Amino acid sequence: MKFRLLTIAASLALSTPIFAEKADEFVINLKDPEYADGIVKTENGGVITAPCLRIQAQAITYINTKKEQEITAEGDLMMEYHGRIFVGEKLQFDLLSKTGYLTKGRTKEGGWYTGGDRMELLPDGNFIIYGAYLTTSVSRQSTWEIRADTAKITDGHLLSAKDVQFKVMDFPLLWLPAYKTNLTEFKDSPIRYRLLWDKGLGPRLSMRYRFFSTETFGAFARFDYRLKRGPGGALEADYLSKDKRTVFQTKNYGALDKIFPDENGSTRYRFQGIYKTKSEDEYTRFHVQWDRLSDNRMISDFKDPDFEINTQKTTYLEFSHYRDWNFTNLSVRPRINPFQSLAQELPYGVFGIRPIEILQTGIIMENYASGSYLDYTFANTLDKELKDRKAGRLETLNSIYRPFSLGGLSVTPKAGLVGIYYSNGPDRNAVGQFLYTYGGDANIRFSKVFPQFKHTVIPYAEYLGYSKPRARVNDYFVFDIHDGYDRLDQVRFGLKQLFFTKENAIFLPGVVLDLYGYSFWGAKSFDQRIPKLFADLEFNRQSYAILGGLGWNLQERVLDYGNAEFLWTVSSALAFGVEFRHRSKFWWRKSIQDNFVVDFARPLDELLVSPLSDRRNTFLTKAHFRFSPRWNMQLQTFHGWGRENEPTYHGAKVDFYTMLTGSWQMKLTYEYMPNDPYRFSYSFKLIK
Repeated sequence: MKFRLLTIAASLALSTPIFAEKADEFVINLKDPEYADGIVKTENGGVITAPCLRIQAQAITYINTKKEQEITAEGDLMMEYHGRIFVGEKLQFDLLSKTGYLTKGRTKEGGWYTGGDRMELLPDGNFIIYGAYLTTSVSRQSTWEIRADTAKITDGHLLSAKDVQFKVMDFPLLWLPAYKTNLTEFKDSPIRYRLLWDKGLGPRLSMRYRFFSTETFGAFARFDYRLKRGPGGALEADYLSKDKRTVFQTKNYGALDKIFPDENGSTRYRFQGIYKTKSEDEYTRFHVQWDRLSDNRMISDFKDPDFEINTQKTTYLEFSHYRDWNFTNLSVRPRINPFQSLAQELPYGVFGIRPIEILQTGIIMENYASGSYLDYTFANTLDKELKDRKAGRLETLNSIYRPFSLGGLSVTPKAGLVGIYYSNGPDRNAVGQFLYTYGGDANIRFSKVFPQFKHTVIPYAEYLGYSKPRARVNDYFVFDIHDGYDRLDQVRFGLKQLFFTKENAIFLPGVVLDLYGYSFWGAKSFDQRIPKLFADLEFNRQSYAILGGLGWNLQERVLDYGNAEFLWTVSSALAFGVEFRHRSKFWWRKSIQDNFVVDFARPLDELLVSPLSDRRNTFLTKAHFRFSPRWNMQLQTFHGWGRENEPTYHGAKVDFYTMLTGSWQMKLTYEYMPNDPYRFSYSFKLIK
């Protein structure tokens, strides 16, 4: 009897026009079915499959008459529709119109669960939810959720909702008239909350809401409350174009601070953002960023890693255009924070021509020119003591060089000139700067192959010289290192050795050892012709590396600097690194360590009492532990000592990571800082 009823039901289904083209895809498989008057049903479970549709339930009724063709299912109901899985209490589906209704339905997209009181299924796979909710919890009893009167899912992942409430513990925290988001682009929760404990300030509650989202754009609102300082809020936005060439990000924070002891009052704020884009061929680029703060202590008082987009308190605009034969750069760098000292570029432009060969002689010429108006503005606290430095500046750099090769020997002599015009100087007169540059380099390479490795030796020498500048350094404004010229004669000579082993890729040497020294003529800081010797070492293996460098000061008979770092990946569960750094009071703090112009321009006793001299020792450690597939720990420490008239200082940071569910990550952080000890925080993040 069972098989005869199945045959009748299947025959009726196959005779309908809707499945006439792909009849073999329509299958009815019911247990203990009953059939009468075009209706087949069961209470003991079954499955119905059709194109883009699969229904499984405990109770199924299939109606096939001249006027209707409908499926009703309930009890342990699960449905697959256009590749998406649904569960619910009851389904009514019209096979003729390819539409239906799912009561108490629920589905999943990535790490998100959405459902509602009633789901209307549309022919194209989209659906409308009435009494909708959105959450990341598998359980229907979620600690937080987004509720909406109606919501619509289009294209499988685009959510648009009306009359939206954000609820935590069933308590409404935020209401929006409309809300849009791209579920596939959700990389973190639309509601994220953290509880932190700041030493001296007590507990802090932070909540962040994503109130608008599309495939390329997301907007957020954030609320903070510090027990001792007061409330704060933020508006944030992120944009990434589909072609990945345009990026926009902004974070804007304001707070009321009832303990801020400053003349600025209790209102604190920070507005920061970045916008950058590039052309399809990447020859043209545009970058603008800004960072406006209410005061210099804003970042430290309201410290939060989530509120950083790496603007570093700088504001500038930069445009660059590169072609095959030239390049152009234009930048504007104003000061928008009155507490900062800054060399403003209002603006700064550069034009250069690609290196060209002169009349097939092998002599290469390079030409570079820039024009700018620079204004070095000091912080408000220094305005009364220091005068602002302002000047128009025109610069030209021109050089020629000719490489020669004889066997393995390579020699390249160089010469050039530097010309700079300043429209203003310390004595309020225009100043012209002019000097010649000269020098060259030479090296030769010897290699020998052994059974287990290849050894390469490269003796080399590099000479760099500047003629005596037309203007003394005190006669013009020094805006940066490109203005600080003085007479220079130096030679770097050394022996570089490379060891290539079979364990490493052919392009990466396993060992690099560079032994070199400097010789100077006429430097005010040195009495000896060869005052400094150096050694740099790199030892690379597949699981560990040793990096280091030493600088010995022959004149003072001290170690100028000593750096050593050891990195080791012990296993998939453990990796660590240790590093030691030493700097003597004779190793100046410079952005370019091999620029020795300052040693020619200033005597030793003057440099020793300047901020360039800063003796110190630092020991750093870092480690990553994987206790289990779900638990990880990162440890970082630093220890400093030896700075003149300053005590020893220590710091540490420990991060614990664990996956609470398949999508949620919890992070526990403990920090011990010299100026902010015992800082504890935790956060939750959705991992896609």
